[in-house]
Amino acid sequence: MSPLDTSVRDFLAAVAAPTPSATGGGVSAVTAAAAAGLVVMVARLSASLPDSDELTAQAEGLRERAMEIATTDADSYAAVLAAQRRPREDPERAQALREALAESAQPPFRLTLLAAEIADLAADLTARGKPGLRGDAITAATLAAGAARSSAVLVRINLSTAGLSLEHADSADVAADAAAATAQRCAGTDPTTADLSTERGVSPG
Repeated sequence: MSPLDTSVRDFLAAVAAPTPSATGGGVSAVTAAAAAGLVVMVARLSASLPDSDELTAQAEGLRERAMEIATTDADSYAAVLAAQRRPREDPERAQALREALAESAQPPFRLTLLAAEIADLAADLTARGKPGLRGDAITAATLAAGAARSSAVLVRINLSTAGLSLEHADSADVAADAAAATAQRCAGTDPTTADLSTERGVSPG
């Protein structure tokens, strides 16, 4: 199921249900879209910035892309399930499953890179946006970093299961690491979270 075709309540119920109707990839994409939505809000309300409109449009674009990936992820996972349901004696089953797994690695790979972009934009607004919305910008960066990390894990799992090259998985890990570092830097800019960031080895500022 696409998370875009249901209410938040129904989507969360689907996530909790003992069925494959909602997946980690979909949850990650929705999380990234929510993070981008926060960035849109902060950019719009930081009207004193000379590039507020540009930042808003950029964040809107990131949010739309995350929502598109949510749908693509659902479709690619459905293809994996279809391949798995083929009879084991089907001589084409293994190849079909390998191809489906390879394809299913693409949405989380794209999402990892996208989430890193969202974290970067959130970091910019943490530093330059309306001070009263700093917490929202930090939250956006943190959510984006989580989406990047979970997506990178999914890329590696899918490619490993298919027995394919892990080059994309390595690239996804790099992007997820960058997003995590960005989120920690954002937390270090706020005096209420600076101590926590320092404890984790990140200097405030």
